[in-house]
Amino acid sequence: MAEQGRSRHAQTLKAYDGEGFAGKRLVERGGAVYEFDTRGVRIERGGKSRFYAIDWLFGAGHFARTPVLRWGGQWVEQRLSWYAETGKLSLSPGHPLRPSSTFEESLGVRQSERNAERCFGCHKTGDRPGVHCESCHGAQGEHPAKAGIRRDRSVEACAVCHRSPLKEYASATPEVDDPMSIRFAPVGLMASRCYQKSAGRLDCVSCHDPHGKEKASGNHDGVCRSCHVERARPGECPRSANCAGCHMPKGKPAPYLEFTDHRIRRP
Repeated sequence: MAEQGRSRHAQTLKAYDGEGFAGKRLVERGGAVYEFDTRGVRIERGGKSRFYAIDWLFGAGHFARTPVLRWGGQWVEQRLSWYAETGKLSLSPGHPLRPSSTFEESLGVRQSERNAERCFGCHKTGDRPGVHCESCHGAQGEHPAKAGIRRDRSVEACAVCHRSPLKEYASATPEVDDPMSIRFAPVGLMASRCYQKSAGRLDCVSCHDPHGKEKASGNHDGVCRSCHVERARPGECPRSANCAGCHMPKGKPAPYLEFTDHRIRRP
């Protein structure tokens, strides 16, 4: 449990404290000026200035962190996010590329109550920020080992938050139809021949430890060789190491965000 408490899952939501934001200033092309401190953000435009207190930071910080605040009776996703790749602020994913023209547009995108519930539902456990044991194992009085997730259901369990191939991702080539789908690992994995032909032997926990850090890349090769012969037959892959490097390439669906393509296939 101590290891899980240090994992990315456990750090995926926290009360806003200015980490990555405090002291930073950004001037947008449209003239809006953003200045962050440990309490929130001050936005200036057209000679006027308004301060907005920020409530939460979404994201563990491995890729990015995005502020979320309550304003006008709704949750608002702030227009700017902090990106680990650069250590700087830039436009939050999915926000309009055009420069903001009003204070409301500068503040960010309002979220419906339903959408906000889904976001918080995946980023917190009950009233506790972050993803913890009960999120996957339920509120059990016994040890989680006795209340685990069946191996053949682990992809389904992960896909609750990491997205499953529902109607919008029903294609056999989701990364072609929607390049942003690379963000959602179960979408690509469930479309792959490896997953479909593995008869339940290949799933998320084959390579990832949900209680801690991702397993070392050498173990990925072992997972591949559990089905594929170690020495390639004529016409097959001549390499014997770093399977994921070729068959699961990394892609950038948006600036400063890089994800592994989980639709395992020949490059």
